[in-house]
Amino acid sequence: MTYRTPRVSTALLALLAAAIAAPAFAQSSASTTGSGSVTVLRPVTITKNADLRFGTVVRPAAGSGTAVVSTANVRTVAGGVVGLSSGDTPQAAQFTVDGEGGQSLSVTIPATFNIANGGDTLVVTTSNDLSGSAGAQTLSNTLGSAGSLVFRVGGSIPVASTTVTGLYTGTFSVTAAYN
Repeated sequence: MTYRTPRVSTALLALLAAAIAAPAFAQSSASTTGSGSVTVLRPVTITKNADLRFGTVVRPAAGSGTAVVSTANVRTVAGGVVGLSSGDTPQAAQFTVDGEGGQSLSVTIPATFNIANGGDTLVVTTSNDLSGSAGAQTLSNTLGSAGSLVFRVGGSIPVASTTVTGLYTGTFSVTAAYN
């Protein structure tokens, strides 16, 4: 009996050898997708609706006192200062901030400002009726609609028996910006 070796084709043997000898290839790259977005808001505007007015007061005969206008438009006087009903009606300043509904914003109001009569000045100490921190206000309504915030600024001034008589005027800046 003759024993025969099966013939294996040379090409098949070469393919088998390459498969065994070739290293396994790991994944060399990957990808995913990202997205982009933007929220567009209306610009912030601020409008002065009324000025802060202390009205007409009479200085004390001696010593010093104060004149105060509350954010509720009520004037009170103390320390010998007398408030008259003639002249300007006392009132708080009033401002309206408009912008995108529901958005957080910061309102900046100076703690003090000067009013002057020639070379003589009085320092006005301000107050306001903002709810909570001035830096954390929220416009009315919701995103996609107009929103607003109305607030008042009152103040107090010292009036001494030596305060020069006459009209005192001055300005102060109020700002609002989205947080």
